[in-house]
Amino acid sequence: MLSPQHQTLRHAAGIVAEQYSPTALLELFRQPLVVLSAPRSGSTLLFETLRCSDALWSIGTESHLIFNAFPQLHPAERSFESGALAEADATPGLCHQMRACFLAMAQDTRGRRYLDLPESERPRHIRLLEKTPRNALNIPFLRKLFPDLLGLFLHREPHEAIASIMEAWQTGLRQGGFVTFADLPGWDMRHWCLLLPPGWRAFNGKSLAEIGAFQWRTANETILRDLRQLGRDRWLPLRYRDLLDDTAATVRRIVEFAGLPFDGPLRERASAPLPLSRSTVSAPDRDKWRRHADVIEALAAQCAPLARELASLR
Repeated sequence: MLSPQHQTLRHAAGIVAEQYSPTALLELFRQPLVVLSAPRSGSTLLFETLRCSDALWSIGTESHLIFNAFPQLHPAERSFESGALAEADATPGLCHQMRACFLAMAQDTRGRRYLDLPESERPRHIRLLEKTPRNALNIPFLRKLFPDLLGLFLHREPHEAIASIMEAWQTGLRQGGFVTFADLPGWDMRHWCLLLPPGWRAFNGKSLAEIGAFQWRTANETILRDLRQLGRDRWLPLRYRDLLDDTAATVRRIVEFAGLPFDGPLRERASAPLPLSRSTVSAPDRDKWRRHADVIEALAAQCAPLARELASLR
């Protein structure tokens, strides 16, 4: 049973789907920018920064609402094996309905909805900015949904990311934030938090550090594997530390890669210290991970090869 919010979205999308043919709706979305990252690797900060661009459209937030409006995409339909979606899940009819959802919610940087604009003011094509944590496992699906997508692959040092994942889990188990599956069948904790990769059942009884390393490693390995199926000109590797320490240069790399203007509110945002993202749990600190140094350093060997591979990306 869909919630009232999902029913409202599906109704609005149904109207859009009737007004636009599948071809017309697909052509309206021109080279969407899709942010890809492991959990707690800065994707919300990057999304909020790029949303300042006058040239980009988004739904204003992460697209959980859209994905969850289609029950057939829920992991329950796959015996909760994982949160991953395959190319075969992206049927033509589903893709048309999902694109209609994105258009029904699409807004510019000032919050003006595309469909609320007079037809004479609507651009013929829009550059969509999409960011949802589960994208890390869904690239084959997304390639069917948006065949000409461009990927922004943001990665973070494993010790920092794992510590932040642990912090999110602690918050989720205490207060409910970051929970993606309450009462997950076969899971020995109260909730499951963040990304649900294949093989999660093997982590029953494991520490939060081990779970965090698993989520970091699986997400980044999956992103790398799936992006390599695209041409190298279709994705851009980005480091979280560069986003923080040299924001202007990092944003300039993105706009050059995507063919976007670097002016107006985006230039202003990139030229000043970045504000905290809405998903921040505690104040940023480069050495914050050391609170968990003993357990994280014990996992260093299993993370090191992938960390070196990520560091070599240009």
